[in-house]
Amino acid sequence: MPRLFSYKDFESGSNKVRQYADKHAPVIICDREAARDCPFKVKVRIGTSVKHPNAPDHHYEYIQLWSLETLMGEVRLQRSSYGDDPLFIETEFSIIPKVSLRLKALAYCNRHGLWESEEVFVKVNDSPNK
Repeated sequence: MPRLFSYKDFESGSNKVRQYADKHAPVIICDREAARDCPFKVKVRIGTSVKHPNAPDHHYEYIQLWSLETLMGEVRLQRSSYGDDPLFIETEFSIIPKVSLRLKALAYCNRHGLWESEEVFVKVNDSPNK
């Protein structure tokens, strides 16, 4: 089993250590409530203030969205399609929730391993149209 890293593992470190963690840790951006059986958008972004390198020897390969043990979606990244400059990597998932969600994102950096986001709870309510 690969080791999972998170921003929390590094948040008490120096500014340089926190910047390292920021450019690697995925962050989930979404509403905290969703309507059952209706499309729901979840954005995952790598980092909040520091861009990640996008070089042949240091880049992200994929981003996954999970709800507990269920894989909700995966995006395979093509490094060459983004150019060679550092960047914020961002993707959006559209899911149809049936029950409340406990979301986590995983993202794999080919140099620094597997990173996880903080868990985000999304309460799913019955759609007002039902």
